[in-house]
Amino acid sequence: MGNMENYIKRKFGVDTETFLHVLQMSPGADGYILGSLSELLFKEYAEKLGYEVYRIKEKPKGGYNAKSDDARGDFYIRKKGNPKNEWFVIENKSVKSNAEKRVNLTNKKSCLTLLNKHAIIRKKHIKSIYDSGFNNYEKSKEKFEKKNPKLKFPKFNWSKENPGAGIPDLSNLWKSKDEIEDWLNTFDDDLFTDISYRDLKAPLRLIQTHMPSSRTDKLGIKSTGPLKTEFNILCLDLFLRTGKHEFVFANSQQLNHQAKSPNHLQQNYTIDILTEKEGFKRHKLLFPWYDNLEECINATKPKPRKKDKSQLDER
Repeated sequence: MGNMENYIKRKFGVDTETFLHVLQMSPGADGYILGSLSELLFKEYAEKLGYEVYRIKEKPKGGYNAKSDDARGDFYIRKKGNPKNEWFVIENKSVKSNAEKRVNLTNKKSCLTLLNKHAIIRKKHIKSIYDSGFNNYEKSKEKFEKKNPKLKFPKFNWSKENPGAGIPDLSNLWKSKDEIEDWLNTFDDDLFTDISYRDLKAPLRLIQTHMPSSRTDKLGIKSTGPLKTEFNILCLDLFLRTGKHEFVFANSQQLNHQAKSPNHLQQNYTIDILTEKEGFKRHKLLFPWYDNLEECINATKPKPRKKDKSQLDER
């Protein structure tokens, strides 16, 4: 009996086949393992780039509320040889595993609508998303300042080229909506199911973040999504949609905030849409995303933080 079989028998009291069956039936357990694996691979990646890397406790003594406001991420990193107490906090995430189901891409009609917005009428769609976000912001600002006349609502700060949750550029793939529809109709309907998307058999792959944590900002606004100040850099592992453990990065201060709460990040950012038409090749990343950690840090210059030793996971 090998090491894996022995481990499973000792820890769970079943054979490997039974353990594998249970794991396949439990997306939560599957996701937890992938998350831990992603963190390990990021640590190795950053160390190869010459960074010191320290893991931050998920729940320090006193529970999650005892986490430092400056260390609500997964890692502290600093270039080796830097004597100053200057660290960047990295939040490591995997992509949303059911992103396509969430936006109803389990039928061709919805896929057609999505692809048309990103490929044929993208400029119009960008303007619509930006204007809608700004209108929602203005309404929230007016409501907040009427209730809190002594407080100032933060400024609206969205990218005009890639607003909202993000609008990947598929402009050169099709010439018309009819052409997209013809392409979609070359695939069987059973390839547009949740299972097909999870197994990477569908003709589309939606790469999105997933950050559902609920937070209350310094103004007292509670919303579902991290605060922009919780970490310096968001690191996203694309494995679930590309089949490879590859990372992309964004400075939290440059990600588009929630329209109604400028201190909150959004739950779901859309980074790219991969298609079978291009062999699922990734497109050039749009601002504020970077393929390389060093490039992200050098280009966006995140503000360093002091390391809080009470937050370190010494395992």
